[in-house]
Amino acid sequence: MLCTGHVLSALEAIRAPVTAWTPRGAWSAAALALAACTSSLPGGSSTRSASYPQASIYELEPEFAGEWRGDIGGLPGVLTIGELDERAYFGSFVTKGTEYTLLLEHTYVTSEEGSEVPSNRTTFTWQDGLGSRGHGWLLINREDTALTGSFGYGAATEGLGAWSFVREDG
Repeated sequence: MLCTGHVLSALEAIRAPVTAWTPRGAWSAAALALAACTSSLPGGSSTRSASYPQASIYELEPEFAGEWRGDIGGLPGVLTIGELDERAYFGSFVTKGTEYTLLLEHTYVTSEEGSEVPSNRTTFTWQDGLGSRGHGWLLINREDTALTGSFGYGAATEGLGAWSFVREDG
């Protein structure tokens, strides 16, 4: 990483004891270098904000739970989604050497009749167990056979790859 040296220098400057010869600007420079670089590190804060596609209502309630095979940004693997309650799911995407853990929330929208009904969209938070985390979304098709989506670091919901999955036959 380009910023790694700057971050280490900043941390060393901050940890150094204050002496009569320590320039006042050293603290400011160290803090600025650290703040500027951590946003570009994996798991660091993101300057992008969440951007979700519009949720739609289908005739039948979508079923996100199940086993899905596909890829995230070209990386093949298996996505397993289980139901926690009618509005929440847990998930895990497993591929060679990587696993993402997900907490998904089923999006409900107001129907023409004025009641809240489940949509074709879930939003989720993810983490990889190594310090990286972020947000994302998934859309399911009318037939409950395919998922598409996106995810990103921090508050961003894009930037790390597109999701494309088909349901495994039970």
